[in-house]
Formats: sequence, structure tokens, C-alpha cells
Amino acid sequence: MPDRLSRLRTSSRRTEHRLSTFAALIAALGLLTGLVGWAALDFRQERVAEAADRRTELTAKALDVYRAMADADAASLNAVLVDPQRAAPLRNGFRANIGAATDALRVASARNADTEDTAAGLIRDLSDLLPRYAALVEVGWVESRAGHPVGTSYLSNASYLVREKILRKAKELHVDQTDALVRAQRDAGAPPWALIVLGAVLLVVLVGAQVFVRRRTRRRLNRGLALATALTLVSLVGGGVVTAIAAARGGEAARETALVQALAEARNLGREADEAEARIIIFPKVGDLAALGRTFELIRDAVRRGGGDRAALSEVDAWVEHDQALLAQARGGRPPAFTEAVRLITDPPAGARQTHGERLDARLSTLIDEHARAADDATGGARSALAGWDVVVPLLMAAAVVSALFGLGVRIREYYT
Repeated sequence: MPDRLSRLRTSSRRTEHRLSTFAALIAALGLLTGLVGWAALDFRQERVAEAADRRTELTAKALDVYRAMADADAASLNAVLVDPQRAAPLRNGFRANIGAATDALRVASARNADTEDTAAGLIRDLSDLLPRYAALVEVGWVESRAGHPVGTSYLSNASYLVREKILRKAKELHVDQTDALVRAQRDAGAPPWALIVLGAVLLVVLVGAQVFVRRRTRRRLNRGLALATALTLVSLVGGGVVTAIAAARGGEAARETALVQALAEARNLGREADEAEARIIIFPKVGDLAALGRTFELIRDAVRRGGGDRAALSEVDAWVEHDQALLAQARGGRPPAFTEAVRLITDPPAGARQTHGERLDARLSTLIDEHARAADDATGGARSALAGWDVVVPLLMAAAVVSALFGLGVRIREYYT
């Protein structure tokens, strides 16, 4: 046994055996690096594709549902305050908003098909609540036109349903999908540490093999090993660079998404303020006026977090100034007459075609669209950067293994011929 171990040790020191060991190690590491590179980059491509194809649209549709339903709530109440001629377009707008929300939920459901997650449950709940809400409003209108007090009760229940359930679920859906979108973008740009570590180890082995060949064979350069080293470097640098680009574009998309989220919050609050004005007149409650004032402050804060657009902030200030006769009641001021209050919240300001709430909504919608497009472009850039590298890295590593084995094989054969 000692003689056999001694012979094995002696044999293992022979050049051809050392070269064979290097060849086996390079082959194993190269194939493993290629496999890990494929898995890492394929995962990142899947995550950025999910962000671009699924999460982005679900986030947008959640916003569409919220805006449509907040508009519907305001229209449902304003329709009983104005004269019949002006009520007709408000009722038509209400039905159009219900249809828009239904269509948005249908698209969201299709995008989320075969998935049982939080979004699926919220989409189902919203789809079930919309018909109930629409029916309450329609009955409320009929009863109100007939002069029955129960009509106000129906509208009150409908407003409660939309504010306490529908809008909350729509907001929850938007937050859930925004968080999922940011996570997908972050995952897509995460450094492929396993690939980097394995590739670095392979480079060390390749350089070690090159040094060993040079010392034992007195040849300055083994072309096969040199090419394998170059291919491995290209694989590692390329994979690292495209991942860094994906991370940078993903970070840009996340920042734009955060701006969209803040501006969407401001727009949602604006729609709530528009609805609150009508609710204060139709079925006022203690504290509603103070809550309306706080809502305006929350709108300002959200606009500032969304970039501080001066035009949007000016619209908020103009709206607050316009509503001073209404808001002054919270400070003990004299309430305006019913007809004056109705005119205050339903008529556009002098020389304008839209109310202050509608003008703010239009400005915020423009800003949301701009930042949403920027976020989509950044996500698309991350997707383009990663495209194909899940195939390129394994191919480069396979070529590196073949090149290294060829270079070492020539030297090994010299010892057996």
C-alpha cells in the first residue's frame, strides 16, 4: 500500500497528469459557469419581462379603475344638484366611467389569468362591487327625480360603498402592483454574484494553467488557453455590464414609478375632494368641511412629492381660493345659500370651461402619463440590455472550454507520442 501511494504521488507530479487535471478542472468550471450564467440571466430577463408586460399594465389599470370610480362618485352626486339639462351629461358620464372601470378590470383580469395572488382577489372583488354600486346610483336618481327622500339614502349608501370599499380596493391593487413592479425591476438589475465568483475562479485556473504550461514546456503562450481566458473575460464583463445597465435603467424606472405614484395619489385625492363638495351639500356630516381642507393640504403634499409641478400647485391654490366661502364654515363663517353652494361646486370659474377640480385632474393626468411613459421606456431599456445574454454567456463559456481543452490537448499528446 505505501508503495502504491508513493507511485500515485509520483505519477500525479508528472506534467501530463497535471495538464489533464487542469483540463478536467477547466471543463467542469467552464460548464458550471455557463449553466449558472444562463440561469442567472434568464431569471433577470423573466423578471424584466414581467415588469414590462404584466406589472406595468396592471398598475395602470388599477389607476384607471380608481380614477373612473372617483369620477363616477362625483358625477352621481352632482347629477342631483344641477338642473335636468345639465344632469343628463353627468349621468352619461357616470355610466361611461362605470364602463371604463369595467373594461380596465377585464384587461387586468386577462393579464393576471391563471394567477391566484392578492391582485386576483382584488380584481374579483372589484368586478363584483361595480354592478351593485351602479344599481344603487340608478335607483337613487330615479327616486330623487320623483321627489322621494329615499333617493338621497340610496345615493348615500352608494357613495359609502365606492369610498369605503371600491376605492380602497382599487388603491390596494395599485399599491400591490407598484410594489411588485419595483421588486421585478430590482431583481432584473441584481448583480449575478454566482456567475462573477465562478468566472473569477475559472480565470484563476486558466491563468494558473497558462503559467504551468509556460514553466514546463518553455512555450511563452498557449493560444488555446489565451483564447479561453479572453472568452471568459468577455462573458464576465459582458454579463456584468448588461446587468449594471439593467440596474441603472431599473432604478430610473423605479424613480419615475414613485413620481407616478405620488401624482396618482394627488389626482385621487382631487377626485375625493370633488366628490366631498357635493356630499357636504347633499348629506353633510360634522367634520366634513375640516376634512375637505385637510384633503387640499394632502393634495399639495402629494404634488410636491411628485416633482412639485408649479402649474398643478397653482391649480390647487386656485381651487382652495374658489372654495373659501364653503371652507370658511369650518372656522365659524356664515354658510352660503344652497343655490350659491351648488353653483360654487358645479360651475366653472369665469372664463373657463372646466371646474378647478377638472383642471387639476387634467394637469395631473398629463404629468402621470409623461412619467409613466418615462418609466416604460426605462423598463424597455433594461429589457433590451439583457436580451440574448442568457444564450450568449453559455455559448462563450462552451467556446472557452473547447479552446482550453484544445490548447491543453496539444501539450498532453506530446507526452504520449
